[in-house]
Amino acid sequence: MANVSRPRGLSPVGTLTGAAFNEQGQLFAIASDASNTYAIGDVVKLTAGSDANGIAYVTKMTADSDLPMGVIVGVRPADPGVSLEGTNIDLAKLYLTLSSGTRYVYVITDPTVVFEAQADSYALADVNKNAGANWTADQTTLAQSAPQSSTTIKASTVLAMGSSGSLALPFTVIGLAQRQDNAAGAYAKVNVIFNRHQFKQAQGTA
Repeated sequence: MANVSRPRGLSPVGTLTGAAFNEQGQLFAIASDASNTYAIGDVVKLTAGSDANGIAYVTKMTADSDLPMGVIVGVRPADPGVSLEGTNIDLAKLYLTLSSGTRYVYVITDPTVVFEAQADSYALADVNKNAGANWTADQTTLAQSAPQSSTTIKASTVLAMGSSGSLALPFTVIGLAQRQDNAAGAYAKVNVIFNRHQFKQAQGTA
């Protein structure tokens, strides 16, 4: 059976240490952004400054050359300090549209976490190679009932570790996701780790 195209960005599935993923995220702020939408599964990077409480700002990663810091796993629906009496809170809205004002997200910042992601295409020979991604700044399909990131692993940028240009790529493919509804080829789901990350050295560097 052919793989189904259902991109959802990066989803945590384990850790390199063998320990279970603890489902914890760190709180970060996103300044009102007229260029980028944000959804669970999106990769973010640090940016200058913080909000009035000292919560660091992040912004969306939109190019392989950006330095990733983590993956969004939650969006805070309401902020403390403001009376919520009489306010309708949409707990099902797990994404941020353009110009949403200052908002807050929970981000996995641990560089040892393993993520599952969809690839536009995947060959078995691509295991243990570094890869780039297909990035979308303004995701226009975020109004669907279960919005997710549209980021996918880009097969055309897969390079062997140690080859020219490989250290600059953000991800390392560590294997095909092991389940019955997945196979090598178009829209394959692969397990990846960060090759480049705010809190680690790139694979193969001294």
